[in-house]
Amino acid sequence: MKVLLLSLAFLVPALPVLAEGTFLRYLLQSASLGEAESEFILGLAHRDGWDGTLKAGSTAAKWCDLAAELGDQRPLFVLGLLQKESDRVAKDEAKAVKLLNLAAGRGDDYARVILGEMLLEGDGVPADWRSGTELIRKSANAGFAPAQFRLGLIYLVGDESTPKNEVEALAWFIVAAEAGSKPAQEYRDERTQLLGREIARLAVIRSRTLLVKAERPTESAGS
Repeated sequence: MKVLLLSLAFLVPALPVLAEGTFLRYLLQSASLGEAESEFILGLAHRDGWDGTLKAGSTAAKWCDLAAELGDQRPLFVLGLLQKESDRVAKDEAKAVKLLNLAAGRGDDYARVILGEMLLEGDGVPADWRSGTELIRKSANAGFAPAQFRLGLIYLVGDESTPKNEVEALAWFIVAAEAGSKPAQEYRDERTQLLGREIARLAVIRSRTLLVKAERPTESAGS
């Protein structure tokens, strides 16, 4: 889990096996043991290539943006460790996709959302709206606010795999807003005013059902 990984990160210099290594080496070893967040972070690094800086528009920057919705400071902490150690990772899209898939399969919510976005946009992978939406939906159902907000946007616009649905979109905005997503709060208020009382009432009723699903225990590693 993320908390476990980042707690251990503080101890890296004290671990006998890693005494002469770097945080990157720790990530490599953790990923080889199936630790989902390590796989995810390495996937980010390989996705755009990590040269010690956080590039605007990079996948790592998108991770920080997602986390910022919830006031999560861990992404900047992890990237700071990589920068502090002057670690470098070569760009390798095939390896990035493999690592992100592994992390998403183990339930890492950040990995699911970012990989889902890549599939929706055909960014580094063949475009697959259905698979991209389903990855995002898994994290939304697990209670991950950025995924809930993104799913609301998908329903708001509609695509080949997900028909446009104003009620479902607003319901997901309501759920994401209650989970702490600031963009969702803005969309919730704007859409409520625009759609009127009856649609808003139906969306609130639907959101209660979605909240019950999100509150159930899940396997998510991004919680």
